[in-house]
Amino acid sequence: MGIMELMTLLMISLLTSDKMIIESFDYKEISDAQSAWKPQAGSLPVEISKTDDGDGFLIFNCDLSQKQDRCYWDKKVDLDLSKFGRFTFSIFAENPQGISSGTLYFQSGDGWYSGAFPIGKNKWHKVSLRKSSFRIEGSPKGWDSINTIRLSFWKSADIDTKVKINNLSAVSDKIVIVLGDNTIRKNSPQARTVRELAEQMSDNLDALGLEFGVITDGEVESGVLSNAKLAIFPYNPDISEQEVSAIKKFVDSGGKIIVFYMLPNGLSNLLGIESTEWTRETTPGQFSSVRLDVKAIDGLPDSIFQGSWNVTIPKTVTKETRVIGKWTDAKGNISDVPAITLHPNGMFMGHILSQSDLLNKRQMILAVMGELLPDMRQSLSDAIISQKGKLAGLDDFNEVQSLIKENMAKIPKKRQNEVKKHLSESEKLYKELDKVNKDKRFGDVIKISRKATEELQEALLLSFPSRKDEFRALWCHSAFGITGWDWDKAIENIKKYGFNAIVPNMLWGGLAYYNSDVLPIADGGDQIEKCLSACKKHGIEVHVWKVNWNLSNAPADFVDKMRKEGRLQKDKQGNEVKWLCPSNEENYKLELESMLEIVRKYDVDGIHFDYIRYPNGDACFCDTCKKGFEESIGVKLNNFAVDALSPEYIDKFIKWRSDQITRLVRDVSEQAKKINPKIKISAAVFNDYPSCIRSVGQDWKLWIDSGYLDFVCPMDYTSDNDRFKNMVTNQRSIVNGKIPLYPGIGASAPGIPSDQVALQAHIARSLGVEGFIIFNYDLTVAEIVLPALFKGLTSE
Repeated sequence: MGIMELMTLLMISLLTSDKMIIESFDYKEISDAQSAWKPQAGSLPVEISKTDDGDGFLIFNCDLSQKQDRCYWDKKVDLDLSKFGRFTFSIFAENPQGISSGTLYFQSGDGWYSGAFPIGKNKWHKVSLRKSSFRIEGSPKGWDSINTIRLSFWKSADIDTKVKINNLSAVSDKIVIVLGDNTIRKNSPQARTVRELAEQMSDNLDALGLEFGVITDGEVESGVLSNAKLAIFPYNPDISEQEVSAIKKFVDSGGKIIVFYMLPNGLSNLLGIESTEWTRETTPGQFSSVRLDVKAIDGLPDSIFQGSWNVTIPKTVTKETRVIGKWTDAKGNISDVPAITLHPNGMFMGHILSQSDLLNKRQMILAVMGELLPDMRQSLSDAIISQKGKLAGLDDFNEVQSLIKENMAKIPKKRQNEVKKHLSESEKLYKELDKVNKDKRFGDVIKISRKATEELQEALLLSFPSRKDEFRALWCHSAFGITGWDWDKAIENIKKYGFNAIVPNMLWGGLAYYNSDVLPIADGGDQIEKCLSACKKHGIEVHVWKVNWNLSNAPADFVDKMRKEGRLQKDKQGNEVKWLCPSNEENYKLELESMLEIVRKYDVDGIHFDYIRYPNGDACFCDTCKKGFEESIGVKLNNFAVDALSPEYIDKFIKWRSDQITRLVRDVSEQAKKINPKIKISAAVFNDYPSCIRSVGQDWKLWIDSGYLDFVCPMDYTSDNDRFKNMVTNQRSIVNGKIPLYPGIGASAPGIPSDQVALQAHIARSLGVEGFIIFNYDLTVAEIVLPALFKGLTSE
């Protein structure tokens, strides 16, 4: 082996280590494979085969045309996976449009860890699942005690398919994100935020091409960090003393840490911070962005936008600690308040890393990593190079270039020239990037890669053709519109960038942002009137969005009243669920009247259902549901939660359950049109029909076939373009041209960049849909996404 090969292996080892093959799927005899992998619930036996290279794999035959929800298989094992933060395998699915998603399960004790993954293209590709993406079902004993592996493939259409899988491995990486499972396990109100921020950090490192894993607070306590070089704590509110001790041991042995927002006393000294102070913003936009000291670290951007509302401020620091970023207000005034500090042991930032300005934030992360771990700079540079040309969820520069060339004939000559200019500039910069990487100029690699990406992104955005006379809408989750803007400015912005409709969230199961006669009223005035006035002025459609049944933001006294009246849902175990029960007659009347009063009071274009379902398959099993279901079948059940789900009654229960949801959709639609025949009725629905009938009681095809909806908006939120295409293809066949189909694109959830928002809208158009709707109209979408789309996609 030559010196270059040795150097390459050394660089690879700096980033990745410890890989354990959990299951090769390479069986010599089919009897051995079928003995190991047991089909469940009537699934077909596995088959064996080999790739052209001779690697063995298993074939999981999914007869989805015969199944109501999924096909799945189990294998018994005895594994300790506690030190691993990531799981990988290779997959190939024929007819992938038949499957909505797959799930890799690990059983431990009385519970499961479940990691969902997209099926992707019908070619071999690698899937990587981090622990942060795994959900907990039941009460698992721990990652150190895994006794079963399960593979499930969930139905999206009556299409049979074969799924081929090989090489399931567990990986322990040098870079790890620490998921705050101490917070999750105690069911803290912060649990969801903890999980989301870990996933967002994963997305950022993924976009940078880095190999990394995700471990938990508990695994840090047990010493799993010993194999890592860098640990990132995106939001860990409940770091224990035992975890602090383990982190100190890790740092003492040369490890580095990056900590956001929550800084326990035991860790602050490690980062050279002697005292901190927590504070809220005293004026709007006080902590709008962070101005960075570009001279402090090679490769830093000038600033990052944050929009923070409260922060942890380092008050006194040691001589070794440098302030590399200061809080800056919305007007650009730089304060003396430290936002980011750097110490030889690591970095601290005084708030969470928000989901905006991601290119600058990712650049900052790379620069800080290179500063803390100089021996990893070449590995980091190579990771950057590996991402060359990867935009909009496409695989590489060639795929982006091919799409641009395909679009060129469909756009005006002037734009063609602009596209050519930016594409040519990106090609020059990528050549320069290869040169500075060979010269080991880490900071220049970061900067030039960023410039090249921006030029290519500009070419791509400009290349998308526009289309006239289509529905272009935005869901707006805040009843007050854009933070810091009034409704007039927010709606004017929609008009400016080529959109023609807004769907603002103005009422919930227990709260109204207007002068309601039936729901508790929030402070802040009549937001429907303000929004509607602006929409009339600027010629924008307004479809008022209701979150049905859900009481998560309802006043406590209202929830107490519902509880005393027995109107809340209950799960299988009899625990309260803070949702109104759909089978309760008073709840039905409240939901009905709250939506009808919008039509009576306001000249809106439509009303829009959301959360028009049950929360999950675990509800509702309250006394009202028991009585109603028993009356429908004419039988008294001894144990409702068990008997209703038994083979004898489950199909009837699923139908009865979905009927409770359907009757509200039907009655709102019929009665609203009597009040205003021009009113449009629509719904945000799950993307996985028909599985959503069984899981949450949402039979939205029935609503379409029965004429209850005027248009439908499946929430097709995904960063996988192939999955998006498959979902829209299936949904077109479900809708069958009866009403317009407007796919929902997740700019904010899961959080995809502007170029990918444009590409997914372009894909939807190519499949023949009549428009699209984007989630969510916030400041980032208003100021970054919409202007980007207007370069091409929405320019006409």
